[in-house]
Amino acid sequence: MKRPPTPPAPSGPLSALDFHVLLVLAVEDLYGYGIKKAVEGQSEGLICPEIGSLYRVLARLTDVEWIQEVSASPSSEENHPGRTRRYYRLTAGGLAAVKREMRRLREAVDLAENILPGTTP
Repeated sequence: MKRPPTPPAPSGPLSALDFHVLLVLAVEDLYGYGIKKAVEGQSEGLICPEIGSLYRVLARLTDVEWIQEVSASPSSEENHPGRTRRYYRLTAGGLAAVKREMRRLREAVDLAENILPGTTP
């Protein structure tokens, strides 16, 4: 069966959840619940995705080829009973997307600091 064509990558700003998912996967390959906990930790509890919402984000990021599903290393599964975990890895396209978003956010902060004097930390 032929796979449907890859949808175009989003060109606008990333959602906070998309941004944090890409950032945690820039550090290491993780499975769904591991990504959820890493995003919560990285955002200091400001972003606490519901698991269903997170899996929709993972599916979308996979569709635009910013992340890919990978095989788990044997050591990562040694003490895990039950279903095999799906691990995800950041792709070169995902790294480029997160870097674009970092630049966009930096420019937005610079603009706000220029407009609102006295706000520079």
